[in-house]
Amino acid sequence: MAMHREPLPGHEDEIDRRVRHGIYQSFMETARAPTAAGLASALDLPLDAVARSIDRLAAAHAIALAPGTRNVWMAFPFSAVPTAYPVTTAQRTYWANCAWDALGVSALLGVDAEVHTQCADCGDSLVFGVRQGHVESHAVVHFLVPPKRFWENVGFT
Repeated sequence: MAMHREPLPGHEDEIDRRVRHGIYQSFMETARAPTAAGLASALDLPLDAVARSIDRLAAAHAIALAPGTRNVWMAFPFSAVPTAYPVTTAQRTYWANCAWDALGVSALLGVDAEVHTQCADCGDSLVFGVRQGHVESHAVVHFLVPPKRFWENVGFT
């Protein structure tokens, strides 16, 4: 059984950095969000310290939690649940929160990717890709909500 080291008072910034990095590492390696318990084990931190960190990260809008839970729902550009924006790479399929985030997944991973989605207006199939860091598409991305209002309903945005 691993012995967890209790973090020193005033070290929340370092814990938050480690927890946030652990969240992104999980998404990048598995296309899934980690659990608080999984993070605590991987980072050798007490579960309550990880839980408090997740709360702070959510309050700072660094991540979004599934409503009413402490489960990571979004760590931008990644989504923990299937969306209309699957991002397919040579290794696996990730879920992005929107078209903009789909481009962000490819950029963050530094790999080529393809996204199959549909037009929110007419329902037509849309495919766009990223090859060697360049977007391959003639589609236009339209934001229904101005970016300054994204957090009013981040799940819809």
